[in-house]
Amino acid sequence: MEIAVRHAVPEDWAAVHEIFLQGHVLAGTQRLPYESPHYMQARLVSRPGVTKLAAEVDGQLVGYAELITHPDNPRHHHAGEVNMIATHEKWQGKGIGRRLMQAMIELADDWLQLTRLSLIVWTENEHAIRLYEGFGFAREGVMPDYAYRKGGYVDALMMGRLTRRGVRDY
Repeated sequence: MEIAVRHAVPEDWAAVHEIFLQGHVLAGTQRLPYESPHYMQARLVSRPGVTKLAAEVDGQLVGYAELITHPDNPRHHHAGEVNMIATHEKWQGKGIGRRLMQAMIELADDWLQLTRLSLIVWTENEHAIRLYEGFGFAREGVMPDYAYRKGGYVDALMMGRLTRRGVRDY
């Protein structure tokens, strides 16, 4: 099975919207149920500093990811944030999330000169934490009661990946 990764475009809104409304995505992100299709259409419009990736198998959109950078902030231009990786429920466990993360890291390392990537994940999402650790992310700290979900607060884990390319050790 070949997983193709490309830039997401506004015409992808219906497929991405379907993924965003699935239970596992709602549980694993800060999305709200019943988000408007208009919200998704607006989200997929190109914006500076936000790379939106779509994963496809046989022409079907099966995953979505976002990498946020800070091109207008000279003191933070070296850093990026993995804002989201979401896989269609029918395609979970088939390497879609891994392929999207690989594409974001290749973009960060080989094209954007990012030396720091960060992300936030719920502390209970052990599968995702293992995926991120496999790509060199380290646990940086826990944020208690970070978000409200289904009647209770959940803790979040901050994770970071440093490459330190070009930095001298004095």
